[in-house]
Amino acid sequence: MLKIDIVRDATIDEWDEYWNCSESGTFFHSREWAEIWQSYSEGKIYPVPKLISFSDGKSVLLPIIRQRYYKGLIKRNALTGPAFISKYGNWLTKDYLNNHHVSLISSFIVENFKNLTWQLNPFDVTSTIVTVNSTYVQRFSHTTYMVDLTQGEETIYSKMKSSCRNHIKQGIKNKLMVSEGTDIEHWKKYYDIYLDTIKRWGPKTPYILGWKLFEILFRRYNPIIKLWLVWHNEIPIAGSINFYSHEKIIGWHMASLTEYRKLRPNHLLEYTMIKDGIDKNYRWYDLGTDGGNKGLENFKRSFGPEKVMCDKIYTWQPVIYQMMRVKNYFQND
Repeated sequence: MLKIDIVRDATIDEWDEYWNCSESGTFFHSREWAEIWQSYSEGKIYPVPKLISFSDGKSVLLPIIRQRYYKGLIKRNALTGPAFISKYGNWLTKDYLNNHHVSLISSFIVENFKNLTWQLNPFDVTSTIVTVNSTYVQRFSHTTYMVDLTQGEETIYSKMKSSCRNHIKQGIKNKLMVSEGTDIEHWKKYYDIYLDTIKRWGPKTPYILGWKLFEILFRRYNPIIKLWLVWHNEIPIAGSINFYSHEKIIGWHMASLTEYRKLRPNHLLEYTMIKDGIDKNYRWYDLGTDGGNKGLENFKRSFGPEKVMCDKIYTWQPVIYQMMRVKNYFQND
């Protein structure tokens, strides 16, 4: 009978090895992503990776990240983390996992990591068979939008909505230029664009990231991390930070200046990054989730992508679970 045999802390080298060998892994699963947040948070967010071995010799690595609240009285876990800004979780493995493996590891995660945020990985086929059964677990439907780059530019362009193609043409007509941001000044300009975006969002802004995080990303000098900028008359008016790994491009962060949104920079930006991914033989371009924002959903759907499940799962300590229920009750009343 299949069972979990060993659970122990994973080493840095093991984390790197499993990430490099996992076809479904994303940058969010990497040790580097965890270290970026450990540095940015000055140690308040830190990795606690676990290596789990099954009785049949197969194994998985859980890239868990933990965050301390209220001077450490409450600890919040994320697979992967941090919970408020990362995307996809699940495990890293070099092996084929069947339903029984997935059931065992899912139960282990729910039972052993409370106050956990876990967003299923749309690039991992085992996400479709993950089930969780516990009184103190909540699961919310979540989707992302992905473009299959192997279709080629012509097919992808033909699948876009006519409005999207028109906006791309409008961006070209407006003489917008798209290029990679290569130096610290480019990153500073992007951060200014981000601050303008926050101002436009107003109280709907879910979180605010400090310049220190963007500087850390730049200082990594890692080809996995790329900044793109849209220029109008030598002024950067929009941009995006993408992560490139394991045949995937994941759009992580995007911002645009309110004053220039009428020039449609974001449509041309996305299209340019899609074309670049095709040229460099990437498999997927992930436009990301819509966060329940109808306008953002329409924007992403205009590119004719596939809609893929990436549900969010939350586990809670009993007392916090009851507090969340009360909060949700009054919010929905």
